[in-house]
Amino acid sequence: MAAGDQATPERPRQRGFFGSQVRMLLATGFVVALLGVGSVPWWLSDTARLSRLIARALPELQADVQIDKARIGWMGPIVLEGVRVMPHDGAAVPLTIRRIEGSHGLVAMLVSAGDIGRVRLEGVEGALAFNADRTSNLAGLVAPRLDDSATPAVRGPRHSPLRMRVETDDAVLRITGPWTDDPWVSDPIRLRAALGPAAEGSHSEWTVEPVEVFTNAVMEPGVAQGVLAYIAPVLADATRTAGRFSLHLDGARLPVGRPEAGTLAGTLSMHEVVLGPGPLVSRVFASLPGRLPPPPTVLFAEDARVQFMLAEERVWHKGLEFGLPLAKPGQRLDVESSGSVGLADGSLDVTLKLPIPADLPQDRPLLAALAGKTVSVGIGGVLGAPQVNFNGSIKQAAGEVVTDLIGNVLDEVKRRRAERRAFEPAGPGPRRGGLFRRVAPPQ
Repeated sequence: MAAGDQATPERPRQRGFFGSQVRMLLATGFVVALLGVGSVPWWLSDTARLSRLIARALPELQADVQIDKARIGWMGPIVLEGVRVMPHDGAAVPLTIRRIEGSHGLVAMLVSAGDIGRVRLEGVEGALAFNADRTSNLAGLVAPRLDDSATPAVRGPRHSPLRMRVETDDAVLRITGPWTDDPWVSDPIRLRAALGPAAEGSHSEWTVEPVEVFTNAVMEPGVAQGVLAYIAPVLADATRTAGRFSLHLDGARLPVGRPEAGTLAGTLSMHEVVLGPGPLVSRVFASLPGRLPPPPTVLFAEDARVQFMLAEERVWHKGLEFGLPLAKPGQRLDVESSGSVGLADGSLDVTLKLPIPADLPQDRPLLAALAGKTVSVGIGGVLGAPQVNFNGSIKQAAGEVVTDLIGNVLDEVKRRRAERRAFEPAGPGPRRGGLFRRVAPPQ
């Protein structure tokens, strides 16, 4: 009985001691958890660590994303400053952003399972730098990323766990290349895009809203050769360019990890654009019997509208019309271009249509048979080095037509130059007339 009385009071003391230890352990764990959770924003705000996390999330990106300053919190907003994409191959920096601000903090992103919300970009500058063979600083930016079912040579789009809407009102595009010493710089561009699940398939895609990318911009060699030649191949390596243009984008869908496999469409409007003949025009003339030299000027229709689209990794165009001034005043040879240019290699698959005038001499049966009809010419090769594919009989007939129409153009140019020097030493400015703008031949 006495022994039982001694044992009874000891059990509560043991349970009380054990319970206090558990409570202390739980409290310590809770404090540690709070400290750990509280340190997550601080941990993510380290710019070097954040750059490494971006590199792991984008293994196909062959570049380092450098960040000058980061501010990340549980409640937001998330702010990054001084963002630069630095290619591993030493190419020119393709993208810099002064400030990125996301509307959601970490809590909202976790609760929404990856929705970053609205992201505002300020001070966006894109840079395209081309070399002599039209390879840009973007060529090595993305390495092939294979999906499970792809062959080794096929790169597939990927799924992104993130969703967001991106907005900017001051994006600027700078283009440099061997065609000129001065870079071409755009006016500020307003862009609206969203990242989310693709309409078809398991991957993610960027959706770009319709936008007027360029409005009445100056047609300079950098933008003509580096960008617009894929829409209008006659621009490639043109000896000179003058005029203005506008570029409207109807919208775009670009798969994450493989944007070149996306789709986009738009309209390129030419405003009084004048060219010196490049390889495409020169080689068409060189392939004709007699090897006539090309005329000195290529004229686009005033406010001509060229429809284009990106599909199957090629840029397709239609409605591209340009004219070649003829020796006889008021006449021109109209040419219509349609077809596609390879986005990766600049390969050409283009058809030129040359309407034959209806008032050809009737004493030459071959010409009379073609009067009022259209001759089609296939163009292969690549941008800057086209190959002309003429059918033999059509080649002879077209040669005769062009000889009749253009054969005396050089003598006519010389005569007009002499007249201007003799009677108009000051030289009048360019004249307007008809569908095409007539420009005095170069001195």
